[in-house]
Amino acid sequence: MLQVKEASRKTFWPALCALIASAVAAYALVSWVLQIQSLQTPASVAPVVLPGANLSAGDSSNSHVAVALGAPQASQAAQQGAGIAAQAAPQWNLLGVVAGVSGQGSALIGVDGQAPKAFLPGQTVAPGWVLHSVGHRLARLAPSLQDAPTVTLELPK
Repeated sequence: MLQVKEASRKTFWPALCALIASAVAAYALVSWVLQIQSLQTPASVAPVVLPGANLSAGDSSNSHVAVALGAPQASQAAQQGAGIAAQAAPQWNLLGVVAGVSGQGSALIGVDGQAPKAFLPGQTVAPGWVLHSVGHRLARLAPSLQDAPTVTLELPK
């Protein structure tokens, strides 16, 4: 015949195994979610050597690395340096404008390859140049605030 035995006590081992298995599954799920999120963020921007940057010709390892990263060679850098010195006017890069109907606002301008900064009308953009006024998709520069604007920067369409 069939005999049925009664368990005197329930053991805690099945519950402990279930708890450990669920913790491992939760850890795996969280790690996969974090990996997927890290793939969606843009890669960090690597620094770039700009043409005309000062390269030390004395240190050959630094110059070789700089050339490998896209910097001009020492002779080219010297020629470009002479060409840059011949250009007295700074190079402007207008990246954005916030302007109201009254002409008040600000302009985001990069000067000579530097990081762009926000300027208000009347602020000095570069030595000898002041942001005169801003308009819809444009910024006007003048030697001083009282002078007429001589340089007009426009955003591309």
